[in-house]
Amino acid sequence: MPFKYRCNKAPVQGALFVLGLLLCGGGLNSILAGSARAADCAADRTSERVQVVHVYDGDTVKLRDGRRLRFIGINTPEVGRNGETSQALAESARATLNTLLDKHNRTLLLRHGKEPRDHYGRLLAHAFLDDGSNLAVHLLERGLATTLVVPPNTWSQDCYQSREDSARAAQRGLWALAGYLPLESRTLPLASRGFHLVRGQITEIRQSRHSVWLDLEGPLVLKVARRDLVNFKPGFPENLAGRRIETRGWIRKDDRGLRLNLRHPATLTVLDRPRR
Repeated sequence: MPFKYRCNKAPVQGALFVLGLLLCGGGLNSILAGSARAADCAADRTSERVQVVHVYDGDTVKLRDGRRLRFIGINTPEVGRNGETSQALAESARATLNTLLDKHNRTLLLRHGKEPRDHYGRLLAHAFLDDGSNLAVHLLERGLATTLVVPPNTWSQDCYQSREDSARAAQRGLWALAGYLPLESRTLPLASRGFHLVRGQITEIRQSRHSVWLDLEGPLVLKVARRDLVNFKPGFPENLAGRRIETRGWIRKDDRGLRLNLRHPATLTVLDRPRR
C-alpha cells in the first residue's frame, strides 16, 4: 500500500598483583556481585521502607499506612473482582508476589517516581526486596508481567525490557499464551479491546492541532499527543513513513475504528530496515 504524509592500559605484573589482592581479600567477589546487582536493575537510591498488608494483584498492593502502591515499569494481568473472571495468569502473578513478600517479612524498599501518584491517587514507585533484588525483575523474568513505560517515570526501562525480552524468547508465562502473540493490524477485528501487541505497516501520517496520528493497515490508528512528542527522538514521526512496526498498548474504540495511544518510544519497535 502506498504511504501518504499529510499535515492537518598497566603492566602485566601490576595487574596480576592487583588481581591477587582482590582474590585474597574477597574484593573480586564484591565487584562481581555489584555487577550482577546492576544487571538486575538495582536501585541507585531508595526513598522509604514500607510494609505490605495486602496484595491486590501482581503490580498493586496496600501498605500498612493505608496507601495503595502501584509498581512502576510493569503491568500484570488483572485479578477478577465483583464476579468478573481473572485474566490469564493473574492469580499466578499475585501468588508469586505474595510468596516473595512472605520470604522478606513483607517489607519493601521504594524508589519513588518523578510522578509520585497516578490518576487514581495510588503511590507510584519501583519496589525492591530487602535483599536488594528488584521486584519487577522477578515478575518479568517469570513471564508474569509485561513492561509498561509511562513518562516521566522511565527509570530502568531498558533493563526491564531486557528481562521481558528474555522471558518472551523463552516463551515463559504470558509469552506462551496465544493472547500475547502479535496480531496483524490488517486483520484486527473491530471488536478488539484491551492490551495487545500489534504489527503492521504505517500507511499514513496525519497531523492535527493536539495530536499526531499514525495509520496502520486495517482499522487501527496510533495516537501521539503533542505534549508527548518530547519523549521521541528528532525526526519522529516522519522517520516512520512506510515502515513496518510492532507496537503495544490498550486498544479502544475510535471514531475511525480502533485507537491505541502512544506516549513513549519504548512501546514501538521498527521491524524492517529503512528504505534507501
